[in-house]
Amino acid sequence: METKKGLIGIVGGMGPSAGIDIASKIVDQTIASKDQEHLPQILYSEPSVIGDRTEYILGKIKVNPAYNIAGILLKLESAGATIACLACNSAHAPQIFDVIAEELSKKRSSIKLLHIIDEVGKFIKALYPEISKVGILGTSGTYKTNQYSRIKQFGLEAVNVTPAEQEKVHNSIYHPEYGIKSLGGVVSDRSRTILEDAALSLKKKGAGAVVLGCTELPLAFREKSYKGMHLIDASLVLARALVHAHSPEKLKPLK
Repeated sequence: METKKGLIGIVGGMGPSAGIDIASKIVDQTIASKDQEHLPQILYSEPSVIGDRTEYILGKIKVNPAYNIAGILLKLESAGATIACLACNSAHAPQIFDVIAEELSKKRSSIKLLHIIDEVGKFIKALYPEISKVGILGTSGTYKTNQYSRIKQFGLEAVNVTPAEQEKVHNSIYHPEYGIKSLGGVVSDRSRTILEDAALSLKKKGAGAVVLGCTELPLAFREKSYKGMHLIDASLVLARALVHAHSPEKLKPLK
């Protein structure tokens, strides 16, 4: 295995399909004509040890999932990972991500942990400089912390749905009967309809692009645009950032 530049590490299990999705996208976004030319990566998916990020943010569970996430990152580093990501948008909420960073610092870790929201902001600014307002779809944890407001550092304004609409969006992800997580990554018609309605609401607020700000949502929107708005697959952006950070010459041109 080629390890001179180290492995790309992925903290999966949040949910399991999201980690697999990012790993697959790393392969898809890499220039390679044979197996041996692909980049080395390692996916660590142990869902049972990572508490639900949204439940923690909403105060439904007390134990911060940051500690076990940091532990997994240290295991990835021990296995040879030099660059890593979290396959979960909600895990980037400050009360989780900042604690992860603190834990890594305490252990004197040198692993480079990419931040999905920063990568999305850079991506939109570079590709769509004409856009100023960006709609956000994600979990209620992402909504409550307003974590995508972080893209203001790139001159972008994050636009959100109403609280009532957000409850429906959250259900499209988590509902035990029709939610994407509950169905193991399968997107029900009901979930798709909810997300389409939410996207249209964001368009009415001036959004020129919509960030699929939960790693399950790209499973619902396979297209690149919807009703004239660019759809930003945060998982794809993160996968491309990982490839670029590891071996920039291996990154495929964006189609």
